[in-house]
Amino acid sequence: MSDEKDDGSGSLGWAKKLLTVGVGTFFLTEDALKTLVSEFKLPKEIVGGILDGAKNVRKEFMENVVTEMLAKVQDKIDPTVLISDFFRKNDVTLEIRIKVKEKTGDGV
Repeated sequence: MSDEKDDGSGSLGWAKKLLTVGVGTFFLTEDALKTLVSEFKLPKEIVGGILDGAKNVRKEFMENVVTEMLAKVQDKIDPTVLISDFFRKNDVTLEIRIKVKEKTGDGV
């Protein structure tokens, strides 16, 4: 076992920070992630790359979640059957009212 201190300065501290940043990309706001990454004292280009990567990962993750959820729902529910059941069980009235009023004045 190592005698390494857990004061944040050793490799264990860096590993914890990196893990926090990795998990933080999903759950932290951009400002909170900027603050967290700034603790590493990295060049602006690297910080920008990390933030851009976090945005892309978050976006891709959410797109995959939505796609999977829709696929699961569509496997269980047929939209055609759902709509036909709705109209079979309900009376639907659609009213459209249009009112046209002539303009007053010289507005052409």
